[in-house]
Amino acid sequence: MMSSASSMGSQNKTKATSIRLFQKSLRDMITGIRSHKDTQKEFINKCLADIRAEVVSSDIRTKAVAIEKATYLHSLGYSMHWASFHVVELMSTTNVKYKRIGYLAACQSFGDDTDVVLLIPNLLKKDLASPNPAEAALAISCLGNIVTPELSQTLVADVYSLLNNHKPDLRRRACLCLYKCFLRYPEALRPSFARLTECLDDDDQSVVQAAVTVLSELAMHNPKTYLPLAPKFYKLLTSSSSNWMTIKLVKVFGALTPLEPRLAKKLAGPISEILETTNAKSLMYECIRTVVQGMTSQEKVVRQAVDKLKDMLEDHDPNIKFLALHALTFLLDSHPRIVAEHKGNIFECLDHEDSNIQYCALKIVCGLVTKRTLMDTTAHLMNAMGKADQRFRDELVSSIVHICMNERYALVTDFVWYLSVLADLIRVPCSSHGALVGEQIIDVCLRVEVIREAAVGILAPLLLDMSLLEQSNVNKTVPEALQSVAWVVGEYAHYIVDHEEILDALLAPQVKQLPGHAQSVYIQSIFKVYASAVLSYSQGIRPTGAVGALPAPDTEPLIELADDASEASTGGATAPTPGKLVPESEDLVSLRQKVLRRIEPLATSFNLEVRERTCQLQQMLTIVGSAEEAEPGSGIAIIEEFATILSEEIQPVSLKAQKKIEIPESLGAEEPMSAEWDYLLFSSDDEDEDYEVGKKGKKGKKSKKKEKMSKELRDVTEIFGAKKSKEQIAKEERESREMLARHKEKMGQYYLEGESNPAEAASKKKKPIASLPGPESATMAALEARLANHNASNVVRPSIKGESDSDEEEEEISTGPSVGKHYQPKNASSALHGQLGAYDPLKPLDRGEDLPSVEAYPRFDPYAKDDGPFNAFAPGGAKASKDKKKKKDKKDKKDKKRVPESDDKPKEKKSKKSGGDGAKKEKKSKPKKNGNADVDALAQNLVETKV
Repeated sequence: MMSSASSMGSQNKTKATSIRLFQKSLRDMITGIRSHKDTQKEFINKCLADIRAEVVSSDIRTKAVAIEKATYLHSLGYSMHWASFHVVELMSTTNVKYKRIGYLAACQSFGDDTDVVLLIPNLLKKDLASPNPAEAALAISCLGNIVTPELSQTLVADVYSLLNNHKPDLRRRACLCLYKCFLRYPEALRPSFARLTECLDDDDQSVVQAAVTVLSELAMHNPKTYLPLAPKFYKLLTSSSSNWMTIKLVKVFGALTPLEPRLAKKLAGPISEILETTNAKSLMYECIRTVVQGMTSQEKVVRQAVDKLKDMLEDHDPNIKFLALHALTFLLDSHPRIVAEHKGNIFECLDHEDSNIQYCALKIVCGLVTKRTLMDTTAHLMNAMGKADQRFRDELVSSIVHICMNERYALVTDFVWYLSVLADLIRVPCSSHGALVGEQIIDVCLRVEVIREAAVGILAPLLLDMSLLEQSNVNKTVPEALQSVAWVVGEYAHYIVDHEEILDALLAPQVKQLPGHAQSVYIQSIFKVYASAVLSYSQGIRPTGAVGALPAPDTEPLIELADDASEASTGGATAPTPGKLVPESEDLVSLRQKVLRRIEPLATSFNLEVRERTCQLQQMLTIVGSAEEAEPGSGIAIIEEFATILSEEIQPVSLKAQKKIEIPESLGAEEPMSAEWDYLLFSSDDEDEDYEVGKKGKKGKKSKKKEKMSKELRDVTEIFGAKKSKEQIAKEERESREMLARHKEKMGQYYLEGESNPAEAASKKKKPIASLPGPESATMAALEARLANHNASNVVRPSIKGESDSDEEEEEISTGPSVGKHYQPKNASSALHGQLGAYDPLKPLDRGEDLPSVEAYPRFDPYAKDDGPFNAFAPGGAKASKDKKKKKDKKDKKDKKRVPESDDKPKEKKSKKSGGDGAKKEKKSKPKKNGNADVDALAQNLVETKV
């Protein structure tokens, strides 16, 4: 048996030696990965297989190298969670060299869902109390990276005890680790806060910086609680020589100054001195941000900060330029004039190649707009569209519209100019805001009466431009705007100069390419323009009529049909008088026939609304033609009646006006439409059943089925007529949504994401992005003459309908871009700091709220190794410390034996050597008296004393 066991042990030892001999190091693996560029995946899989074989080795060196390679591959995306237990084994070794590899692997791979985390609290507690500073440092670093609520609750007292350590490095690490423990275990903040603030007065500067870092992070998320620490922060700010600590302190004051205005006056001097003397741009920016956020009352410091921002705006580094623009956004409300002094540099940033700089500059430009600068700013933004990409071009269009429409057009004084801007925005290529521009055109025309004639003249050329009707990516949202243009031109058709030209544009064959909702508006506008043309003709013939003007309401009736045919026949010889029929001219006949001929293809449209309106228009024009053939002038009379009805003005209505109307008590909205509808349903089914029974010759069974159906339909009224509660309705809706979601998840391949337009997909080829000018016509000539006579400087702002209405009635309009869902980490910092907000660290501690006392380094003499440097990572470092401990224990045993002899009278040993040697031996012999008790007393003093 002994021989077999020894042989097995020798075999394992030989196997471990062979693995160690042929094992690849981390350097070899990295070299191999870089050399296998084509077969890198296969090489890494082979390395993983080798690591799995090496990590189970009993040799600690082989295991350490395997874990080291697995950690490197984990950083490349290859998980090493399968090696978590082996990492814990490596962490528990006594050799600091291999322990460091294990702790590094734990920091990289351990998380909240790692099972073996439950095995390491005692290991971390042991290493935190280790006399070797290197082991304690490794344990602190690992705990700060893998801390969980359970680990924090178990080990926070051990970390807290290290704040009293004599090593500055350990005090610094403990201070920083406490911050991570606070985030996962907020109850530890209050009992340890007093000692944490004492670290601000530490003798070592690194410990002070760590304490400032921790307190600044805590204060940034809950500044009101840490306002009493402002005097200590101010003292450190005036005496600090480290840029890093100064940056942290300035950031803290940036969060505290909005809460305490008196701090701004106190900080004016130090902040101004830092801005003048520092060359570090990071520190300078933090000072500038503190000034613009909480020290806007100090005009001198604000001016100094803005001057520094001017230099940053002219810097070639895009990061510095963006930070300068971002800081200027905070001064838009308090100091717009100071920001406006740098308008030239801000406008130049609109053409910058960095999109972040463009958006930030656009935000500042929009915030600086006033009534005087509106037109100039709009011109700059329109010019910037030529060089901008599609996304930023859309943002420019949206910004122009929202600047003008904010607060019910508070900045707009010339609405004719605004309409011309909207017309130009329709021609912007690849714009995605056609619907928004169209809504603005309708809203302005409804609210401002005096611009309606100019609106028809400005918008009519858009209908004449056939290039806007082309199906391409350049005009992807133009139909939405043309729909509004057609509505405005049709609604105010009595201002049209050339009706036939507009009708030709509305009846163009390219209109069939528009979407259905736009075609329906076009058809409606065709009839309005035709009716306006007929009314203009009839009013021109009558002496009392005015060209293009509608009759006044208080005049005599416009149309009275003649009683006898003789009066109608004699009316053509002389000019007709008011109340007489006007026969249709040849031009109107040809115009009517042209309309009938052009709209005929739309009568077969797949869109129900388009087809219905087209058929209605065909029937009305057919009736007009028949009436005109039967009696000349009667068809014109019908159209004039329609024109009179269409001339009624449409008033702007609030979006929430319907909610203000009270529902009449007599309106039974929830009652069934008919109390006998179940009987009607039964009778309809009965007729179908009779037909089937008669067809099959089964008349004998009809009565039995009728009785069965009557029983099934007896409770139909009770089922559908019963009133349901809101809870039942909500439950049914929720169940239906859940069923639909499950069905989509199961049968998702049969659901279409969206209908794609083949014509639009075919037009995705690259085309020159350019807007084409409108054709020359009489309408364009009239528009140019009107705009030439229009003097924008002398225009008085007209009254706007609905301007005095409250803003609460209108729907909220989002002025910024739509923001999607962002990635939220599992342990988000905002969520963790939100838990800390419930704990006020400055309040007195309650009973039982203290941390448990932990003896740090109970048997360790802190002054034992001060004579020479101590290298914890030396090969014999740990072994030497063990040998010294053994020697010390032997001396303690000898001292215990000699204690009874030396109780009465201490014996002084004579030195063989003279002088100093004898004195040294006397000093060394003194601690031998009751050695064990002296060591315990020294350890207890170290725990109680604040080093």
